[in-house]
Amino acid sequence: MASWLLTGLFVGFAEELLTRGLVVNLMCKAGRGEVAVALVSAAVFAALHAGNFFTSDQDLATTATQVVYTFFFGIIMYLALRVTGRLIWPILLHASTDPTLFLFGAHPTKGNPLIIIPSLSTYLVIITGAVLLVVFVVGERRRARLSTPAK
Repeated sequence: MASWLLTGLFVGFAEELLTRGLVVNLMCKAGRGEVAVALVSAAVFAALHAGNFFTSDQDLATTATQVVYTFFFGIIMYLALRVTGRLIWPILLHASTDPTLFLFGAHPTKGNPLIIIPSLSTYLVIITGAVLLVVFVVGERRRARLSTPAK
């Protein structure tokens, strides 16, 4: 159990350092807008997981669902970074999800009616990420419109 938790922490650390650390910093220094930074960091994060189709026994549908999930999870992690201003929070949030996914994948419980909960949480993250992305984009557009002087 401790090895699963440690693995989750290291995976969360590495992926967040790359996507919310390096990618976000590079894009912000290049003067890119908030929405672009969020979308690109989430897309890089999702692309990291696309390789699972080639490196595991996952089928294409499972990998595609995982890529969509990780894109919207990436949006949520980006917003966690922006709200807190510290990379540690997306790292810890990410690290809290991976061990449960690893354990569920290694020890599935057939016939248990509670098995639906992890599946539903995948869709809950996708919906939450999509809603937050829409709110984020609308908010950015509103701020841009309000900061532009009227002609």
